Amino acid sequence: MKPDKLNAVTHTHYWGYENKKYFSKSYLNKIRYFLKYVINKLFLNNLGYQIVQKFSNYRKEQRSYLKNSEILSLRNIQISDYLFQFGLGFGIEFKKTKLLNSIERYEEIFRNSKIRDLNGGFGFNNGLFFYVLISHFQPKKILESGVWRGYSTFLIDEATPIESKILSFDINLDKREFISKKASYFESDLSLVSDVNFSKVDFALFDDHVSIYDRLKFCLKNEIEIVVVDDDLSVSQVHSDPWPPIPTASMIYNYEKIPKKFNWICNGMLANADIGGIAVNDIREHYKYIPFPQLAEFTGYQDTSFTSFLLKR
Repeated sequence: MKPDKLNAVTHTHYWGYENKKYFSKSYLNKIRYFLKYVINKLFLNNLGYQIVQKFSNYRKEQRSYLKNSEILSLRNIQISDYLFQFGLGFGIEFKKTKLLNSIERYEEIFRNSKIRDLNGGFGFNNGLFFYVLISHFQPKKILESGVWRGYSTFLIDEATPIESKILSFDINLDKREFISKKASYFESDLSLVSDVNFSKVDFALFDDHVSIYDRLKFCLKNEIEIVVVDDDLSVSQVHSDPWPPIPTASMIYNYEKIPKKFNWICNGMLANADIGGIAVNDIREHYKYIPFPQLAEFTGYQDTSFTSFLLKR
């Protein structure tokens, strides 16, 4: 595992592009990035400010939405009924009143979020169910790997009690637009720190494009009961993401059915993967695997990244 802060990716031995210069930024971009980093790190961060990339477009969920309260109420009830039945199918008993309240609250906080662009992170649908999960389980100590602009941190912060603690990891924290007072931030991969206590973490989110297999082994070691994994791509979907977290949970739970060596083209580049020889039985015996529900038919927004969660059996 080799973090690459400049390009915000982590290289792994499970797969790679044949052309090692896949991320070939120009010298001008590298100089611009370096200057921004120095100014933020040495000057502006101490004053509570930072230079961020300027975005011109919001995602559709942020600029097109329902205003009629009766229609919103009807939609939220439909989502609540669907998620209640969805939960029962996997042994999760959502409390009906709290479930509906969480859905209504999510709409409110989503519309008031100060994060300007959700591209590259949770969209409305995945964020909604993630917020429902956090609200239901009420974790006290949360591990988050992959901060980006801070939207998932924002949802965790909103859904948890004031005494909850968040351990937030990212190899590049420069993109943050929300910073939680509940969070301790670490600009590192979690596997490279030795002074952080991961005991009693009861909920983990991995949205970092690092091998989900390695992350789940980490969760087993630290006895984490609830795990959410984003970008959980199957072997037929790997081409859709420039940096897939192979082996994914989907690959682990379908291990006998899929080829162990495979390749694909992404943006004209050839990538090769080899996931042979990994030990998956302990993960599958310990965790129940549950893909996130698809909510597009209720919200009118496209279901974005493939997200799943795992519960201790």
